[in-house]
Amino acid sequence: MAKLDIFISSKMVELAAERQALHELLPTLGNELIRLRAWVFEDDAPASNQSIRDVYLNALKQSALYIGLFWNQYGEWTIDEFQRATEWSIDRHIYVKNLDADQRDPRLQAFLDTQSDVISGITPKWFTTIDDLREQIRKSLEIWLQDRLQRRPGDTSAIIAHDPDDLPNLPAKLIGRDEIVEQVGELLADNGRVLLQGFGGMGKTALASTIAADWLENDNGAVLWLKAGSESADSMLEALARAFEAAADIAKVTGNDKTRAVRQLLNDSDATLLVLDDVWDGAALSQVLKAVPRKMAALVTARQRYAMDDIIEIGKLDQRKAVELLGYHARQNFKNDPDAAELCRQVGYHAFALEVAGKTLKVDRVAPAELLKRVVNTPHNIAMPEDFAEEGRTSITELLDASLHALDKTSQAVFLAFGSLFVGSATSELLAQTMQLDSRTIDDALTTLQRRGLADRSKSTTVYQVHDLAYSYAKAISRQHLLPQVMQAALTYTTTHVDDLDALDAERENILGAAQAAQDSHNPDILVGIMGALCGTYLSARGHTLKFLELLDAAITVVEDDEMRYVLLGKRGNTYYDRGDQANALRCYQHALELARQVGNQEREVMALCVIGKVRAEQGQGEDADRYLDAAERLAQELDDDYLRAFVMEQQGYCAQLRGDFADTQRIYTEEVTLALRLGDDETHFYALLNLGVADNKLGDFQSAIANHQLALKIAEKQKNPIWMAFALQAIGEDYQEMADYRQAKSHFEQALTLCQESGLKTNITEIETFLQKIENHLKEQE
Repeated sequence: MAKLDIFISSKMVELAAERQALHELLPTLGNELIRLRAWVFEDDAPASNQSIRDVYLNALKQSALYIGLFWNQYGEWTIDEFQRATEWSIDRHIYVKNLDADQRDPRLQAFLDTQSDVISGITPKWFTTIDDLREQIRKSLEIWLQDRLQRRPGDTSAIIAHDPDDLPNLPAKLIGRDEIVEQVGELLADNGRVLLQGFGGMGKTALASTIAADWLENDNGAVLWLKAGSESADSMLEALARAFEAAADIAKVTGNDKTRAVRQLLNDSDATLLVLDDVWDGAALSQVLKAVPRKMAALVTARQRYAMDDIIEIGKLDQRKAVELLGYHARQNFKNDPDAAELCRQVGYHAFALEVAGKTLKVDRVAPAELLKRVVNTPHNIAMPEDFAEEGRTSITELLDASLHALDKTSQAVFLAFGSLFVGSATSELLAQTMQLDSRTIDDALTTLQRRGLADRSKSTTVYQVHDLAYSYAKAISRQHLLPQVMQAALTYTTTHVDDLDALDAERENILGAAQAAQDSHNPDILVGIMGALCGTYLSARGHTLKFLELLDAAITVVEDDEMRYVLLGKRGNTYYDRGDQANALRCYQHALELARQVGNQEREVMALCVIGKVRAEQGQGEDADRYLDAAERLAQELDDDYLRAFVMEQQGYCAQLRGDFADTQRIYTEEVTLALRLGDDETHFYALLNLGVADNKLGDFQSAIANHQLALKIAEKQKNPIWMAFALQAIGEDYQEMADYRQAKSHFEQALTLCQESGLKTNITEIETFLQKIENHLKEQE
């Protein structure tokens, strides 16, 4: 259980009863995940030879939250504590006793007056009695804990950008951050480690993307970009490796070996700048940075303050730039408009709020004075299910209230539906299924939200995303009241698009979120349905994350249908195999074999016997492997199923190759070619010819190898399958290389390289480029 200290700041004598009340109350307000502890000087300051100021500042630095209590007296130490909490980016809540205010010290009143908006400070909350204070603290801390515990999903794969257009969230125009762009650029040029830290919605990601674009335009090298979220260090390291098609290799190692392996990947790449965006886990960040080579620059964005070489705070815009940004989004010039300046102040000179305000002015065709009327009189303690005052989002809430109330009822409902999702983005299709509305109605509502600055549509997909503050706002109001509908919609969406990789990518986080919610709410049908659908084409093409495997394990535990359990066990075995965990792969395959035998499914039994034999062969247990494969072969013969015979042969050929018995490999794949012809199955025929040619090559029969690989190429050309064509051309190139016919080898490798580049086959690209370099050296020697 995590323990969080909450620092109580006030004049000790003046508010002694309130301090004691909070000291007793706070330990009762935690939950099963977090225990709260109040720190008050008179009770918790240790005996020390340090100064009083050093004692309370040390305690403040270790606190997760600052609570300031004020009444009438002014205290320099109390103000100092607030200012240091602000400087150190500690969450701050302020409560003011609203009695005898006419006796308040003018200096304290002036201080409170400066804390009137959520961006520059926080909004004070007023109380009259200790019971009133307790109730407000209880409500505020409930919201604060929910926000703190909210998971922030990261990307499953990093992006390698060679062109500015490859970068995410690159703004068309960045206003008000020129000096920071220049400053950070200079720091990164010296391979610096730079943190952009500030409140959510201040534009840290847009700023990082602009800095990265400058990096690319100045030809400093490629940029490796990863949205980190609250993912673990292992997940982030694997996501970085996935950009280089090396995630499976990285997943097989742990600890320092994993760190060194990723560092070597980065050293070998052309990336010179790493951007870790939206980091929420400081310990994970520290581990990932250990994998960054010394000569690679690193740029991190986060709301929290982490220990890095250079920390650049991203605060509010100055008034002039804020007015310019407001005018940019409204497509008007507000340079000399005092109402525009006041509107900017009301929204705290906050980049996202200014965007929403500007687009509201443009779409509604109103002047800043009119929009001011909608928000200026909204009370800070707005009457809504949740209160964002303590979270530093009151002005955002005021503006979102005004924008929401200006929408039609359907658009309001669609906007709030985002609050029931697991991330702040969704396709129109998932929203339509969730809300049981037709697609035209949803599309019209989303278009309205986009025009009002409340949602953005991805350029290349049908995914709509709301800003993180807008998403938080929608969650607070909706309280996920559509959660059952979202889970069902996610299942329907997943099964509908079971083979559509792009569609599943677009909703990956909502789909996995629904699976997690199904597990948490003990809904096995949805959990098993989602994971069963994802374990087909999607798992084969996109691989898996640690979270995916946790959900797959959960589905295996609760699935009741034996056929589905067999499928899930087989897929789990494959993932263990891919991660180099042969023991657990074998365990899953053996369990699948038991199931197949229990239900009398002999086809499944053959497949399980084959994969068990394959694993045993790799474990060096050749006799045991042969026993399983022989049993599979006998059963396939009894069933008189040529497809199963071909499957058995494929594993037998692989095992023979492991033994180095290429003559037997050649014999097996020759039989499989004959069988494939009888089946009329082009895929089986293609791979049998490809493998047979490799065996011919190993035996020195290069003419046969070329002949078989050319037959495979003809099948690939008939199927118009560029990936198969690339494989066949590469194999022919290797045959000619072994024959020392380097010109023919070069010709075939170059054709294969073009197809691999078009198909994104990065591993093959690397192999072929290595072959071509060796061939160039041979050709130079021949000259």
